[in-house]
Amino acid sequence: MAISNAQKQASAARRAENRARGQARPHARVRARPIHPHSSYKVTKRCLERRLFLTPGHKPAELLNLIGYLLAHTANEHGIQIHSAVFMSNHYHIDVTDPRGELVAWKQLFNSTLARALNGEHGRSGAFWANGACDTLRPTDDATFMDLVYTIANPVTAGLVKWSRKWQGFTTADWRFGETRTFKRPEDFFDPKGDMPEKVSLTLVRPPIFLELDDDALYEKLAATVREKEREIQTEFRARNRKFMTPSKVARQKWYRQVVSFEKRFTVTPKVAASCKWRRLAQLQRDREWEREYAAARASWLAGDSAAVFPAGTYWLRRFAGVTVAPHPIC
Repeated sequence: MAISNAQKQASAARRAENRARGQARPHARVRARPIHPHSSYKVTKRCLERRLFLTPGHKPAELLNLIGYLLAHTANEHGIQIHSAVFMSNHYHIDVTDPRGELVAWKQLFNSTLARALNGEHGRSGAFWANGACDTLRPTDDATFMDLVYTIANPVTAGLVKWSRKWQGFTTADWRFGETRTFKRPEDFFDPKGDMPEKVSLTLVRPPIFLELDDDALYEKLAATVREKEREIQTEFRARNRKFMTPSKVARQKWYRQVVSFEKRFTVTPKVAASCKWRRLAQLQRDREWEREYAAARASWLAGDSAAVFPAGTYWLRRFAGVTVAPHPIC
């Protein structure tokens, strides 16, 4: 797809703005971010070059079982609680809570194993996922709830199906909180004599929100909000004389094709999302303070101070370099 001069200029302006923001930072750049136990996130990952590596194709049942098996196995391995998930043709969204602070290790295991399995299925090698990730922290009940709605309704928003539960790819649209489903080990990828279990189970866990509602009441609230969102999208499509794709057309998608619509470059990846502006700003301020403490500790550590104490939530250097990390505050 050709890029216009105006689009190039806009990209250059965003890049210059990002550079200026970085140069104004009062400390060295910090690529790390805090990983605190019991935090809730929306995890998003995109395929390389926006290609349709995750398209259901003509064998949706096999793909559903593969994703379900890996999601269950890796989530159980790292104690990740899955609240909702949808795998679109070229990206996925998973809403999770991380009780043990193992989000990074879980993502690495899940993404790498799924990439190897589908690379083998497609007869290709090399990179599968696009660089970078978007793991957005949700600090409020409302933000977490609307994240679930966004995730489940994503196939409808994209114009692929009229109703979320009709999506042929992996989705938890028709799962109730507390429901457990079992997946079999995909024999085409895993060695039957290996150490991977023959079957694994995944339980959809309700997020820690709206505690005054029981699991069924929260599910009904979610289902009603999703239906309302679906009807809004359908009304919008009719107004624009736009049609939804048919299941047969989705099945004909080729995994090696890529989305060709224009996408802005050099945009800032969000770290926090909240409907309340002040809650969002407060969380961003806490993150900036954490980065300042991390940068100071790292500078001391690199200068030879082995006793430097990193702020609570430091993950990579704690795991791979054995640095001293402050304990998490007791709430």
